[in-house]
Amino acid sequence: MFTDKYKLNHLFRLLDDAEKLANQFTGGYSNQFRSAEEFHLALADSIAKLKSDDNEQIDRLWLWFAPTCTWDDFIGLEGVNLGQEIIEILSDLKDHKI
Repeated sequence: MFTDKYKLNHLFRLLDDAEKLANQFTGGYSNQFRSAEEFHLALADSIAKLKSDDNEQIDRLWLWFAPTCTWDDFIGLEGVNLGQEIIEILSDLKDHKI
């Protein structure tokens, strides 16, 4: 079984990939975000906070990466596998309240 520290480090790598992918999109709309650019900025900020031990970001990121939510709205098919891998780790960390 992997430790929460391993999961977090793996999550950080995946989130870095997600942030780079999100930076490639423009326009659109999803719930609280008026554009892909706005989502990208919020995603980058949330990732930075999580890396600085702000574990409250897990809940925020979980909402964004949940199926049919923000990530899917802006990134679509190009990010399906990455989003699924991220939500699985976030769900596990959320359930265990690291």
